[in-house]
Amino acid sequence: MSADSSPPRGSAAEVADTDDAPVSTRRLEAFTDGVFAIAATLLVLDLDVTKLGDIHTDAQLWAALGDQSFGFVSLIISFLLLATLWRIHVWQFEYVVKVDPRATLLNTVRLLGVVLIPFTTSLASEYNGFVAGRILLPINFLFVIGLTALHWFYLTSPKRSLVAGLSPAAVHSTRAGTIVALILAALTVALAPWFGSLAFLVQFLNPVFDRFRAARPPGVRKRHH
Repeated sequence: MSADSSPPRGSAAEVADTDDAPVSTRRLEAFTDGVFAIAATLLVLDLDVTKLGDIHTDAQLWAALGDQSFGFVSLIISFLLLATLWRIHVWQFEYVVKVDPRATLLNTVRLLGVVLIPFTTSLASEYNGFVAGRILLPINFLFVIGLTALHWFYLTSPKRSLVAGLSPAAVHSTRAGTIVALILAALTVALAPWFGSLAFLVQFLNPVFDRFRAARPPGVRKRHH
């Protein structure tokens, strides 16, 4: 019997030893991009021509389309916010060089909120007359932004070495940006009972706050090994 008693490569013992080891971000990025793309596409399914009713004239068609105007507004707001969240994800992962199981779990929970956005957008469109209909979409986005912030704080922890190419000042700046986004999302929820989806207009304050913090560095293309 060989003196080398280490288990062969690919054995259960070796896999168990490496379960918590950080891995490449390739598949996590691909999965996340796909979820964002599908969620954004599903938003349009709420616009159904059968809801227009019995149409016989141009005037009736324009009037019916006008009745659906809040659905269009909700779709546009949700699509733009989803696109913004996806852009943040893309920028962050230019610096994330590897992920561990906890980072993957946080990202997965965040995506649970993303896939709910078409549903809460439908609620905002169809039940805008109820407080629950007006507030659930902002709560949904608050959840996603909260997980995005938590995920970024975890990834940029100096204890884990999961990001590269960011100075301590840049990490501080980007963390401050996630906190500002979280505060604005909470403010949106607070205003939603009175203004519905229009409460998302407070998100335009984000560029104002950006002027008061250090500029974040430009994205850099990382290399996958």
